[in-house]
Amino acid sequence: MPKRVLTSSILILIVILASCSTSRERINPEWTESMFFKNAQQAMDESRYDTALYYYEVFLIRYPENHQKVIAAEYERAYIQYKKRQFDEAEAGFGEIIRKYDESPYAMLYHPRFRYLSEIGLENLEKKKAVDRRMFWRAREKEWAEERGESLIDQGTAEF
Repeated sequence: MPKRVLTSSILILIVILASCSTSRERINPEWTESMFFKNAQQAMDESRYDTALYYYEVFLIRYPENHQKVIAAEYERAYIQYKKRQFDEAEAGFGEIIRKYDESPYAMLYHPRFRYLSEIGLENLEKKKAVDRRMFWRAREKEWAEERGESLIDQGTAEF
């Protein structure tokens, strides 16, 4: 377990350092916990996803002891990754949230909606994967048929 925490901490630090280089936003050192959420939500409303992600990342470093808001920030981070079409990162984030509800000693402090929303996020990602797989194979079928001078439409039953 300590190795997982260390790995997660290093990953968060890397993301923050990368975000710092691309974000022009400055964080006032006097921001309260709620100000991070307010400003991150405003950035989300303006489709400034990198800025919102940066605010949540800094919040997670500054206030790791506020377990109720940490789970909310982690959900928002996964959701932003979903919106940015970073599906692997979003899936890992949603999965980690669900794992925390199952294993964390602080789970009773978490609002149940973040588990529910994370489960929906994972379901949506699974649906997207299934659709992508079908689209990929349909495209391959079409390509195969066209290479052979054939069509995917049954010519004999196309009478209306």
